[in-house]
Amino acid sequence: MFIAIGHLLFLGLFLLAYKYFMVRCIHVDSAYQIFKWVNNSGVEVEVHRFSAVFPQLIVKLLRAFNVDLNRLLIVASLAHVLVPYTIFIVLAHLWRMPWLAVGCALAAVLCTRLTFYGIVLEANYLLCYPILFAGALLGPYQRQRSSVNGAMVLGALVLVLTVHPVGFLIALFILALFFPLLTSARKTVLLLGALCILWGAFSRVVLPPSSYETELYSSAGQGLSHLSDLLELPASQFLVGHSWQLTTHYLATWILLSILIGILAYSKKWYTLLVVVGSIIGYVLLNVLTYSVGEAAMMMEKNFLPLATLISLPLMMALGVSTERYQRWAVLPFLVVLFIQFRGIAFASRPAHERFDLIHDLVGEVREKGIRNAIVSGAELDHAGLHIHWALAYETLLLSAVDGPNECVIVHTDKTLSGNKKRDISLLDLEPSYSIGSLRQQYFRIVDTHPERLSPALLNTDE
Repeated sequence: MFIAIGHLLFLGLFLLAYKYFMVRCIHVDSAYQIFKWVNNSGVEVEVHRFSAVFPQLIVKLLRAFNVDLNRLLIVASLAHVLVPYTIFIVLAHLWRMPWLAVGCALAAVLCTRLTFYGIVLEANYLLCYPILFAGALLGPYQRQRSSVNGAMVLGALVLVLTVHPVGFLIALFILALFFPLLTSARKTVLLLGALCILWGAFSRVVLPPSSYETELYSSAGQGLSHLSDLLELPASQFLVGHSWQLTTHYLATWILLSILIGILAYSKKWYTLLVVVGSIIGYVLLNVLTYSVGEAAMMMEKNFLPLATLISLPLMMALGVSTERYQRWAVLPFLVVLFIQFRGIAFASRPAHERFDLIHDLVGEVREKGIRNAIVSGAELDHAGLHIHWALAYETLLLSAVDGPNECVIVHTDKTLSGNKKRDISLLDLEPSYSIGSLRQQYFRIVDTHPERLSPALLNTDE
């Protein structure tokens, strides 16, 4: 029953991914990265997130067969759901570990709302890769200590470590959580734990962090000076606000955590209880301090995504060792939680769609004026309700190119073009910058002209 529900959940997520594929792809960082997937040769790895490349590989494979841009965007959106669904199938049907598979399904939606529309956020993979790692440890490797199964465990761990900077913390949680169950593989667990710690300590030396990550480290240092005001920090306010004040997004998370604590306490599994509660408190505290200066709503939500893994995995494992009677009773609450969270994801399309609609209208207005290369004021965009402009050139180019390469337009903001006097205008003042001449002509064609400034009336800012 639970596995069937999991399949239905992922089917629903596929339908949402298809319905809102344009909204999901034409969205700030997603547009920037997907543009590179389509335009560039080779594989693009963002700030050393090596194991986040699978959707990109699928897009590039289809691009080799000259698939049009509209279909490539559909595939990019669906691939974001395909990765966790593939892991769900492996756990449920290949390794015969149904409760881990159910945990993967629950984790996919428990803390997800706005982040469903940020498909290139690598934290999304921390909802499935760690569960695959747990499955490799408890399944094939626990059953037979072969070199193939050992390589499978190591490969799953590498996926976790190389997808996000906090991946090593989630991997350590998995190892600590299942340490009592792996009595015959204690040395292996300790070696893997040591590898996680070494990776966490030295990976940023070998693989230097991006400027964004460096700023977060500085922000964490500032957060330490506000330990007495933890509840007043932006991340704390975000959790509280979206638990019962602004929305009830995290309410199901806290209810399931309370149930898990009750189950573990009733069964006197004090070690597991300590690992779960300690990990959740530590992870929340880490993000509260790290994001002490605040962030956009989607990015704030992204920070707390792994809480779904920290709760779903031990909860489903506890349910898996309970009696059939309790499991039958759990079906209805499980369905209710999945429905509520899925409904929240569907409703979260509204703010994402509002941004998309503004970009769509902007592209339409530029075309009406016969402009191919436009520049607008960032202040005017803010006044029109279109915020976060650094990727606007990629958003407008990608959206307009869906109608054909000859229909492409680019809209820059005055900030992104500041100091750029070249005739062959770069898309953005980023490294590497993309000039008009470097565009893949199969999908993107822009006339090499100076950008024309748009008037406030064109942006409808006076309405």
